[in-house]
Amino acid sequence: MNDVTAVELDLEATFGAIPDCVLITNPDNQLVYANRSAEAALGYSRSELDGLDAADIFADPDDHKRFYMPSGSRSVGTAPRTQVLMKRKSGEAFSAEIVNASLVNTGGTNLGSLILARDISDRLSAEMAAREAAQTLEDAMEAISEGFALYDKDDRLIIFNEKYREIYEQSANALIPGRTFEEIVAYGLSQNQYNTGDKSQGDWLAERVRRHQAADGALVEQNLADGRWLQISEHRTRSGGIAGIRTDITALKQAQAATRAAYASLETLANSLSCSIVEADRDGICKFVNRIAAEWFATSPEQLKGTRIRERLPKAYLDSSITQFEKALGGESSTMEINMLFPDGMTRDVLLEYIPKYNEFNEIEGVITYAVDITERKTTERTLAELYAITSTRELGQDEKINLIVRLGCEHFGLPFGIISHVIEDRYTVVRAESPNGEIQVGEQYDLGETFCAKTLQSDSAFAVSHTAESELASHPCARKFPLQAYIGAPLLVDGEVYGTINFSGPEPRRREFSPTDCEIIRQFADWVGHEIARHRDHEALMEAKIRMERIASIDDLTGIMNRRAFLERASTEVARFRRTRRPFTTIMMDVDHFKTINDTYGHAVGDEVLKQFAALVNGALRAVDVFGRVGGEEFCLLLHNTTIEDGLLVADRIRAKIANSCSVAPVEWDVTCSMGLTTIEDGDVDISALLQRADNALYRAKEEGRNRCVIYSRQKDLATI
Repeated sequence: MNDVTAVELDLEATFGAIPDCVLITNPDNQLVYANRSAEAALGYSRSELDGLDAADIFADPDDHKRFYMPSGSRSVGTAPRTQVLMKRKSGEAFSAEIVNASLVNTGGTNLGSLILARDISDRLSAEMAAREAAQTLEDAMEAISEGFALYDKDDRLIIFNEKYREIYEQSANALIPGRTFEEIVAYGLSQNQYNTGDKSQGDWLAERVRRHQAADGALVEQNLADGRWLQISEHRTRSGGIAGIRTDITALKQAQAATRAAYASLETLANSLSCSIVEADRDGICKFVNRIAAEWFATSPEQLKGTRIRERLPKAYLDSSITQFEKALGGESSTMEINMLFPDGMTRDVLLEYIPKYNEFNEIEGVITYAVDITERKTTERTLAELYAITSTRELGQDEKINLIVRLGCEHFGLPFGIISHVIEDRYTVVRAESPNGEIQVGEQYDLGETFCAKTLQSDSAFAVSHTAESELASHPCARKFPLQAYIGAPLLVDGEVYGTINFSGPEPRRREFSPTDCEIIRQFADWVGHEIARHRDHEALMEAKIRMERIASIDDLTGIMNRRAFLERASTEVARFRRTRRPFTTIMMDVDHFKTINDTYGHAVGDEVLKQFAALVNGALRAVDVFGRVGGEEFCLLLHNTTIEDGLLVADRIRAKIANSCSVAPVEWDVTCSMGLTTIEDGDVDISALLQRADNALYRAKEEGRNRCVIYSRQKDLATI
């Protein structure tokens, strides 16, 4: 190939620039021509290839034998395309695709061979990589637990995994690559594979294809006819196809159904309870509220959800409610009591309990508030305490006690009319009466049959009806003659004989049904009144006069508590008791802050109302054994029986807070507060004066330190002042 001939020039012009290797051998199988591509592929120069035995460029001698045609052979033809391993000068083998043709003259004599070789190493590597990638994809698809299918840009199925086939078992015959999505789904419809609900198959198919074509990644739930649920997510590929994943969520849907059923059961249970239940998140937003809570707020649970219920509370309770809520968010359960007029028009005493709500990670995600209506309990407690106070005092006569009991009954039952009757045969006579405007007069008489008390005496026990018009008494003569819709009464027995009845009634239906406790209360009223009538029948006038005199002598006219004289007498008794028993007691001097300003600004009538309310609030917070009296204009003194100075301070501060929160008299525009000075009895005290002096000094210091506080007497501070 060094001597350039016309033939060689022709060969170079023909084969020199083509990308495949072109090799020509002579009859002895020696290379006589190689183009530039052959040089590059084999790593030889043309001079090195010139005369090189063709066998040297094959990695496997057997491959060479298939192409070698010995000299003198007359074989003619072209060998088929064959893949072999060729060998570069460096010894590196590479894959090549070869076509071999024999060169013969016109006489058919072998002149050599023409070998066309193409390096297919890169193609084979690419094919190998593609096969590996396809295998990896197939392995990956089979490894995932969800069904997977890939459709091309024409929406024809390309590939899917076995899980996809399992999910759509009834469509298995249609899961053939090349089939369109619509064809496959339509086949599934023909096999009743899907639950189409209330849609026709055509409408259902059109909607399903539309959602499939959207391929926006939105989660779609699909219900199969066998009850299974699938969650479908489909996305567009870069090439315009659609890749979709099907997840079996049957267990999840069943769990959700079970959760809904459990939640419904809990909701039913919550709605069957007589307490209010509210669940709020950390921001106080209501997430659940039961029927009772909604009724209290005169709305529906749906209207309350998503709102802050605490903001519906009066401002007086809002701050304390927020405080309790924050305690619960900190992991501390807490309680508080309120007395409030609710939007449904009912005033209730309510015990609120704030309980942290934890999630599955033991994190506090909100607060559950239980509100129990304790109105009946509190009312009963107050009524029984008042009843005891009325019946145990020696300061009242029988008439006053009975009148107070009748008044107490009206307050307890929330009814305007209270009557004690005396029944002789069929004649009903009013002997005691309580009515707002004197509508019922003592001495009025009626036929027994015209009154509900006839029913009471027939029952021989307490009898009550909350709404006459909707009861068996709707046609009773009393219902026609008197506009009474609520009634409760009990027989009065004196020395075992029927004397009459004690009863309470009103013209409006009672929003609260009468309870067994109410019936027990009125029986206690009846028992005490009957007993008192029997015990004092012969001594009524004398006892009444005596009690009235004692009351005048010991009770402060304005406030109804002990006056100074009575208080000092009782205080001296307490000092004497201490010297005998060594049981301590705490003395507290207290007065109303800025009382002179109240008098000067609003007048003495308003000042008197402040003192009365102040005394009532303090008195209502004390035990029967404690001693409380008014010892000056706005000064009061309190002896806490058998109480240390530490416990006394707790009681005093509780009373101070109660005054600050509850003592409100119109038109005073500021909160009425009080200051207190405390001391305890000491061994050297022989009378009450020393204690009062120390307590008064402590009270003075409380005033100096800013008022509205409780200060314990300190001898060191007292000496320092001197």
